[in-house]
Amino acid sequence: MIYRSLHLFFLLFFSTFLPAQGLIVYVSDIEISGNDRTKNFVIEREILFQKDSTYNFDSNAQFKYTLDQSRNRILNLNLFNDVQLSLDTAKNDGLYKLKINIRVIEKWYIWPLPIIEFSDRNFNIWSNLDFDPTRTNYGIYVDQYNVFGRNHTLKTRLKTGYNNQLEAQYRIPFLGPNTPWGVSGEFDYNSQNEVWYQTRNDSLQFFKNGNEDLIKTAGAQIQFSKLSKRIEPFVNIFTGLGYQYTKLDKAVPSRNFLIQSSNEQYHTSIFYRLEHDTRDNIYFPLEGIFISPEVSIHRFGFSEASHNIQFKLKAQRYSQIKPKVYIALSLNTKLNTLSTLGYLNTKQLGYDRIIRGFEHYVVEGLFGTNVTAALKYHLLDKSDLKLNFVPIKNYKILPFNAYLEFYADGGYVDAEIRNNQTTFPEETNSLPNTLLFSGGLGLNLLFYNDRILRLEYSVNSLKDHGIFVHFQKAI
Repeated sequence: MIYRSLHLFFLLFFSTFLPAQGLIVYVSDIEISGNDRTKNFVIEREILFQKDSTYNFDSNAQFKYTLDQSRNRILNLNLFNDVQLSLDTAKNDGLYKLKINIRVIEKWYIWPLPIIEFSDRNFNIWSNLDFDPTRTNYGIYVDQYNVFGRNHTLKTRLKTGYNNQLEAQYRIPFLGPNTPWGVSGEFDYNSQNEVWYQTRNDSLQFFKNGNEDLIKTAGAQIQFSKLSKRIEPFVNIFTGLGYQYTKLDKAVPSRNFLIQSSNEQYHTSIFYRLEHDTRDNIYFPLEGIFISPEVSIHRFGFSEASHNIQFKLKAQRYSQIKPKVYIALSLNTKLNTLSTLGYLNTKQLGYDRIIRGFEHYVVEGLFGTNVTAALKYHLLDKSDLKLNFVPIKNYKILPFNAYLEFYADGGYVDAEIRNNQTTFPEETNSLPNTLLFSGGLGLNLLFYNDRILRLEYSVNSLKDHGIFVHFQKAI
């Protein structure tokens, strides 16, 4: 596209002809186009430049990095199918005067979607169960993004089938054009006629007796966020409160599903999390850093309460080492301090965090960590694929990319019995307290910058191997 060509031309100009010792840039104007619904200030908040401001960069590379980061921050709002930057330049007495032109292509913001989805932990588990139609959910999702043109998000979920769910959440990333504070809240109710109540032979065991609502959960959460200032490290601060009530039917044969072997659990929590994020694409990053430590305090029960402190750390690094070749490294860790936690609150690997090649297994414990290393090759770049037959102008261009990936994963879960109080791991489970590792080859397909299909062949340390399908990024 012409906008991308102009962008590359001006970046080449600055990299080639400006003095290597640094440059002084005066931003005279910032012009935004294509945002029919989105308010200008939503985009302007993400730009690392301000109108009528002067910047002194140590090098041409630092200027290019800041310009690229501005584009990435706008794209990571997930409001636009494409974002292009171009520059109008003039030079006067060694001062480079710039006008920054930003052109966006907006997404469709209202999505009332009828849904049919599998309920198991991943597609591969569902396939092992012969794609059982009774293990699916159906209903409707109504998501409205960019409410009022201010990047507010309203999500509602209403579904039935294997799971029954009613959920509503509203997110306000910033309370006003010039304030760094934001807030979000959500309510969620779930019930299920089958319970994942135990791990045996490192696999989930299911209980179902024909009764409805064997397990019911209701919860609510409110979260406050504070964003960092311009040109400083991209650090966001999150803090919030949560409450969850869980009731388990007495027919479920589990001794320790909930804390203190109870059939009811009242769970309140408070958390504090930092995020340092310079990723170029939060949905499929190729360059940048993400570091997020979190600490939370959990209280179970009322009068005779038990307390747990939980620590989490997520650290990721993405780099380009050669044209079309990228490396990625990731570390995830979760630690609980309360040795008498119930089975429900000791999930480690096989749920949200997966060691590839171990998709069929789960591991529980008080401490768990997993690491990933990946080498990616940009196999196909069709970022401007034209779909002239599409009637909606916002989707006439399909950004599509394909990546070949070689990866190695590893992990460990500590599930030792402490003070003879915990009842996991069962003797049939061999994966806790064992070093787990795997490797493989994958093909990652990226659509519209945020939709992913992963096809992978993995071999694990148990000598299991196979083809696995996923719909989210691995690292």
